[in-house]
Amino acid sequence: MELKKLNLGCGKDIKKGYINLDQSKLEGVDVAYDLNKFPWPFPKNYFDEIYARDAIEHLKDIFKVMREINRISKPGATVKLIVPYWHSSAAFYPNHYYFFNVDSLKLFTEKGRSYDNHYGFKLEKIKLIPSRIGWLIPPIPLPKSIFKNVIDLRHLFSYIFGEIIVKIEFTLKAVKDKYARQ
Repeated sequence: MELKKLNLGCGKDIKKGYINLDQSKLEGVDVAYDLNKFPWPFPKNYFDEIYARDAIEHLKDIFKVMREINRISKPGATVKLIVPYWHSSAAFYPNHYYFFNVDSLKLFTEKGRSYDNHYGFKLEKIKLIPSRIGWLIPPIPLPKSIFKNVIDLRHLFSYIFGEIIVKIEFTLKAVKDKYARQ
């Protein structure tokens, strides 16, 4: 059985084996749809994998977007979101509605929050994507007891100097249990 995969907000980055969705009907786009309109044109529990690079920061309501991604994902589906890092110049484009750091998706990935609970995903991995200069700084782990929200030395330098980390990649698994907000 072939996996059903979605390339969400694909632009010109057309991926073979994926349904390529973008607002504009560009060459290679399979579905042209405005992702700010809900529900999206897919049935519940449809996709095994959803990939979105430089897409969700352009959408107006991140809460509806994450609920919709969960709705169209099969239980356990892989969701990969790549967004501009909050301390990079790319985060500040005028058509971006949201900024992202390592804590940005906690509202959607922490089960049992006492407030703002929008749980629907399990966080699998966070990958920080460095700039050309950022590659020169080694990603040496730092003690969590001192730096609670800092992943490594490169990440710390990005907090201090900016433009060291340019993107952040979240890998999630869709959760469809009694705690997940449907």
